[in-house]
Amino acid sequence: MHCFWWDKSVELELGDGGKYRDVKSTREAVECLLVRWPRQNGRALAAAKRTCLQALEGKVKSEKARRAFIKAAEEAHIFIRNQ
Repeated sequence: MHCFWWDKSVELELGDGGKYRDVKSTREAVECLLVRWPRQNGRALAAAKRTCLQALEGKVKSEKARRAFIKAAEEAHIFIRNQ
């Protein structure tokens, strides 16, 4: 079984009023990307969805999924408090 937990979580502002989400795994990242993301288009977003799903299938390392998730957040201008 593959480990989907990240060595370091990514804490970002999702939602109104300075609410932060601490994303600790590829599974949590997929949930954010599919359900909670403010923009549903963008190249980095599409790449992050694809990379995270590949990580869940064991085709790429979780760290690659984490980097793709951060790039998608940057593209969407989501404030990242901790990465």
